[in-house]
Amino acid sequence: MAISAVRTELTNWTMTARSACAIYKPRDSTELMEALSEAQTQGLSVIPHGAGHSYTDAALNTHGAVIDMTGMRRILAWDTEQGIMQVEPGVSLRDVIRIALPGGWWPPVTPSTAEVTIAGCVAMNITGRNAWKCGSFGEHVLSLRVLLVNGRELDVSPTSDADLFNAFVGSAGLLGIITSITLKLQRISSGYVDSAMRPVTALGEAFTIFQNERSADLLEALVDGFASGPHLGRGIVTRTTYSDVTDRASLRVPVSQVTDRLTVSLARYAGTIARPAVKSGVRVANRVTYEWSKRRNRGKPRRRPLIESAFFPLAAFAGYRAILPHGIESLQAFVPRPHAEAVFTEILQRSQALGFAPLWAVIKEHRPDPFLLSYQLDGFSLETYYQIVPQRLPMLQKMLRELIDLVIAAGGRLYLAKDGLLTSALYRASMGDATVDTFLQLKQRYDPELLLQSDLFHRVFQSS
Repeated sequence: MAISAVRTELTNWTMTARSACAIYKPRDSTELMEALSEAQTQGLSVIPHGAGHSYTDAALNTHGAVIDMTGMRRILAWDTEQGIMQVEPGVSLRDVIRIALPGGWWPPVTPSTAEVTIAGCVAMNITGRNAWKCGSFGEHVLSLRVLLVNGRELDVSPTSDADLFNAFVGSAGLLGIITSITLKLQRISSGYVDSAMRPVTALGEAFTIFQNERSADLLEALVDGFASGPHLGRGIVTRTTYSDVTDRASLRVPVSQVTDRLTVSLARYAGTIARPAVKSGVRVANRVTYEWSKRRNRGKPRRRPLIESAFFPLAAFAGYRAILPHGIESLQAFVPRPHAEAVFTEILQRSQALGFAPLWAVIKEHRPDPFLLSYQLDGFSLETYYQIVPQRLPMLQKMLRELIDLVIAAGGRLYLAKDGLLTSALYRASMGDATVDTFLQLKQRYDPELLLQSDLFHRVFQSS
């Protein structure tokens, strides 16, 4: 008997998109193939779904089916000498760290949460605070095993069928379903990092620090979205290096405590209470943090636990969902180096002028990578996050579409995991017709009946 599906409704991580769909939950490759067969019999399209941390509709499939891959989470192989690990798609980044960190190994690229699945990291080709130095997640994948819709399994890697490998990484699950990933981790000697905060009075200073801090391991600028005039772009640049002091005891993975659940509950409660003062609270917090960074150990490194430095605590995400019940709209603009400062200035100025100052704004540096649908380029990205107020949502989205036009006109790109407003025409304008056509030709070759679909696929890859 084929694996059964459950009818339900999913939302994306930002709670801005909903999808009525069927969900299959396979526990192994046999049940995965049964799920595909059952979906075909029912006339349903499918899309794989990981931990659900995409900000957009990449893993939503309205009136179709979603295959929840989190039940396939075995560590298949672990070479403690070489730092090479093979995992099933539902293995989380936290699972990898739990196994690897005690031996002195760490993922080269990490997002802001450890709860993401490894297949999700590959499918959306995530980047982190070291993108200019270590590139994207896919650059540290040695090989993939993928299940095609015809039931055939392929092994692809950068050394065997590199073109197909480069197409699968970052393809949002639209070419095939990843069934295993082989990763190369990086060696570290300590579970600590040394972080130094540098206050900057305006946007230009942040770019100067990025240019000068080439020895850092991690680098990002947190920008105050409310600062304006001569202080536009005021914020804090954090420079982080992995500690070079050998400390084996620090490589222990913290055990989850009962207090974690308590802090999550408290964060939800506090977030609910603070809803009426979101903008004013963020404005004050930004100013206080900036002033504190000027007065306390300016530029002097502070030693912190690596895990604490790399990831937001679970309570932070719980608090976010409570304080912003309607979610957020996000824009991550990737702009070539010569135009980045001017474009980011325009984004911040327009946002403020229209009454949509971003609650959070983050700048990172990037480099190109070899993947077909790569959003990375030689330049910088600005992530801006906007509170959704339902009655003003049409105006906010109109502004964001205008900002997308601005980014594309500057030769920039957008990230499919964080932009929910791109159309097929805009995506072609940013990526180029040749790139999109090459991807669609591969789609026709490996999925001619379009079994693998998502709301993102309809929005971005099909003509509106």
